Amino acid sequence: MSCYARSIGPLSCQFQEGIDDPLCQSLTGVWLGQATISPGTLNGIFDNTSDTGAHAILKTVGVDRDVLVALGIQAVPAIGDPVFAGQFRQSDYITGPGETPSIFTVKFSPSTAGGAIYNYAMPWGVLLHDNSNSTDVYAGLGVDNPTGAATTKGGWMMYQVLNAAGAGDITATLKVQDASTDENADYADLLSTGVINLGAAGVYVATSGAVALAYTATVRRFVRWQLVLGTATEVTFVLAFFRNYI
Repeated sequence: MSCYARSIGPLSCQFQEGIDDPLCQSLTGVWLGQATISPGTLNGIFDNTSDTGAHAILKTVGVDRDVLVALGIQAVPAIGDPVFAGQFRQSDYITGPGETPSIFTVKFSPSTAGGAIYNYAMPWGVLLHDNSNSTDVYAGLGVDNPTGAATTKGGWMMYQVLNAAGAGDITATLKVQDASTDENADYADLLSTGVINLGAAGVYVATSGAVALAYTATVRRFVRWQLVLGTATEVTFVLAFFRNYI
């Protein structure tokens, strides 16, 4: 939606606070409770292109969306840049036909209960694959953990497939791999979409989703994207990983 969007936000993650103030303590403490995560409001330019335009995709309300916001650092988002994402319920769709150009706004409710990432309060992650097409397995470098070490509190991935090509049914598998050292031979599969169907009769269908690790899973220091082509010959996708620290 970036070619239709003007702004989105505020991108928020707020924790409930419980006061810890027994009579025997000289200081008042605070316990962090449940998190409320929301991407706020999407503001954009109205477009009625069939199938792929903003109106065609966003006019249906009351549905859950896989929302991924990649933030470029004064440039187009690239591998290693920060990403805000989650699974949210689209609560409305409002248009402003009297504006020039015509506009729309979409509000999202906080994280949906029962989603793949419901057990994680970590909406901020890192971009592993930017909006570009790939045609083969990846043997390049990954992204380092800012702490310079492995973590043991799990994590999750989100993918957005924007285009694909192939004959007949179009299939592929997207993965996140991790490694202790940033060398191709050290990388092993961490998360996988499994084989996903990206279209039939050579006609692709855009798709998205999230896959989560167990909360106690170890994630080694480096992470990278990986693609396994089934019947697809190329796949254009965005992939992000969200390492959990809390």
